[in-house]
Amino acid sequence: MSRKNRKKMDPRATWPQPVSLEERARILQFLEERFGFSPEIFEPYEFLATSKNYWLFVRTPYLGDLEKIKVQTAGLLFLRKVSGYLKPTTAALQRFGRYATKNLLELDRLTLDRLRLEKKIPIELEIEPGYVILKCEGQIWGCALYLPGKLISYLP
Repeated sequence: MSRKNRKKMDPRATWPQPVSLEERARILQFLEERFGFSPEIFEPYEFLATSKNYWLFVRTPYLGDLEKIKVQTAGLLFLRKVSGYLKPTTAALQRFGRYATKNLLELDRLTLDRLRLEKKIPIELEIEPGYVILKCEGQIWGCALYLPGKLISYLP
């Protein structure tokens, strides 16, 4: 869509839309099953959706009024829909990763640097395949995809 046509769009079309209660429940179930996040952590937040992303936005009674404002982004980009799976963003994990209790992968500095440089390293882990939260020296760095025998970097 051209810039000219975007200006004519309804401003609300630029805002992500609140998810249904069912979709919220699916998101929270994924977060709890994959990373051990307690659903209570996200109680103060709304999940907003665009076609490929979920955003986290502090719950407010003024959300409807805010939708009238033309914006590029609203809230924290939290999850991306990637090939039918949900992938947490680096910013989301750096903000909320400390609450995770599952699929945390602590790497030493040398292994983390190798992963960042090579983007994919051979590794055998005793965890379920899928996205994992990367930690090094106690700090959350972001996520990687673990597939049997390899770790694929999603670090910026």
